[in-house]
Parts: sequence; structure tokens; C-alpha cells
Amino acid sequence: MSPAGRAGGPGKPGKLHTPVCGVLGIEVPIVQAGMSTYTSAELVAAVSNAGGLGIIGALGRKVDDLRDEIRRVRALTSKPFGVNHVVCLLDDACFNLTLAQRVPVLSLSWGHSEALTTRAHEVGMKVVHQVTTPEEAGVAVTEGADVVVAQGSEAGGHVGTAMTTMALVPQTVDVVRPVPVLAAGGIADGRGLAAAMMLGAQGVLMGTRFLATVEAHGRGHSKDVLLNSLGSQTLASKFYDDVLGNLWPGSVVRSVRSGLLDDWARRPDEWAAAAEKIRPELRAAVDNGDFVLAGEAVGLVHEILPAAELVAKIATEAEALLA
Repeated sequence: MSPAGRAGGPGKPGKLHTPVCGVLGIEVPIVQAGMSTYTSAELVAAVSNAGGLGIIGALGRKVDDLRDEIRRVRALTSKPFGVNHVVCLLDDACFNLTLAQRVPVLSLSWGHSEALTTRAHEVGMKVVHQVTTPEEAGVAVTEGADVVVAQGSEAGGHVGTAMTTMALVPQTVDVVRPVPVLAAGGIADGRGLAAAMMLGAQGVLMGTRFLATVEAHGRGHSKDVLLNSLGSQTLASKFYDDVLGNLWPGSVVRSVRSGLLDDWARRPDEWAAAAEKIRPELRAAVDNGDFVLAGEAVGLVHEILPAAELVAKIATEAEALLA
């Protein structure tokens, strides 16, 4: 039985079956973030098979790799899933492939383009657009987004700096109503899902918590770092992008503090001159799991679970709290 069926009784959708579930064709409003190559076909399919929505991260993938991921997901699930594209770093070939493959859901973040949304709608795809301010949310809806993700600065990886999740979500809900909103940033369990719904969101999108699953592609001992870190041990900075030469307007990168980050974070004026020297060390730290992109919700990660079990656990917890 699906998580929604369990929560609401046999054949009856539970309190978690919000309107966004109908828009996306899912059973419970739990969406896994499209975290570039940290996602795997197994992770995406497991989340979708559990009633949520799994999303492939297209960033960092070549066309053939993305095509293989889409095929592998389809071999593992018949449920809806998505592909995420970062607008400011869009790979046209990968985006065109996503359209040609008629993936059920297009996930967009970090930039706007009405043309991308229009093209997705023309082939029957739903569009989920992530934003970091209410103003961005209004633009995304004007451009035709079917669902808006309001991501607060507590989130991991690339995040905005303007607003936290608690303040952003209800304001975004008010701005874009009746378009459904998903909350993101600082959410890792059923308490976070229930709280998001009390703020007016119809569900959640989570990244950090899904990194700590069996199916996620970890880096070295990164999953051990996730298990042993607190939210207070994360730091948002431009260090990661500036050293690697990433052009990602309007964002900082939240990661778990490390020796490398602590050593350089307070010396931003030196990054440019030292980038060539630091870059190999930073890349090695990422590959070894010594530099881990994660949000403040990392302090709520206490075990590595199969993704399907995690979805069911979060849904059950939230349902009980909302009863």
C-alpha cells in the first residue's frame, strides 16, 4: 500500500495528499532535489516508487550520461519523475534531450526563461521552478510555472542569501496563490513537512536528507560526515564557486565546515590570487568526502536509510503530527 493509502486509510488519500500531488501525479508531497551527479537512477526511482517525486540532476552530465540515467529510471519505475536544469548554466543539448524524452516533470532553478517553460508545456511536461524570494516566485508564475519551490537560505549547496524558509514560504504562498508551493531548506523529517504545510506549502523538496540514503552517490566518506555534523557546523560562502571558477549569480554555497574552508573562508581577498593553488586541493577534498555540500538540516540526519523507507517514514511522521 502506498504511503498515502496508509495515512488516509484503505483507498482514501490522507492529509498529505495535497493538490500538488495531483499536479505532479504523485501520492505524497515529498520531492527529492535534483542534486547534479549526486543523484542516481536508483535514488530517483526509489523516491518515485515510494509515492514521492525523484529528480535526476542534469548539471555536470553529458548528453549520453543523461540519456542513460533517464532510461535507467524508466526501467526501474513507471511513476512520474523529473530532470533538473540550472538555467544560468544551461546545457542546451541536455535540455533538448529532456524535452525529446518527454520526461514528466521539468525542474528549473537559478534563473528564469519563459521560453524553457513554454517548450516544456508544449510537449506535455509539468514545470517546477525553484526560487529564493517572493519576487522571483512571482516571475516564475508569470512565466507559467506549475509549481514553485521556495528555498530558504538554510538549504545546502547553492543557496540564496535573502530569506530563511520560515519567512519565505508563507510570503511566497501569498504571492503565487493558487499555484502550489513546495518548501525547501532546513527540512529533513516529518516535523519539517508538517511545519511547511502549516505555513501554507503543499509539500517539501529535500536535498541534504536524500544525500544520506543508500542510493545517493556519495563522495568518499561524505555520508559519514553527514551523520556526524550539526547544522551549526555549516557555512555559506562564495569560496567553492570562486575557487572552482563557477559563474553562479546571486548564490553562495553552504557546506559542512572543514579545515580547508575554515582556513580560507575569512580571507576572500586572497581567493583569486590563490585559486590555481587551492583548486586541486578543493577538488580532492570533495572527492574524498572532506568538503561536503549540505544544509543546516544535516543535524537531523542520524542514519543512512533506503530512500523508499525514508519517504514512508517522513510521511508517517507528518501525518501523525497533522492528525
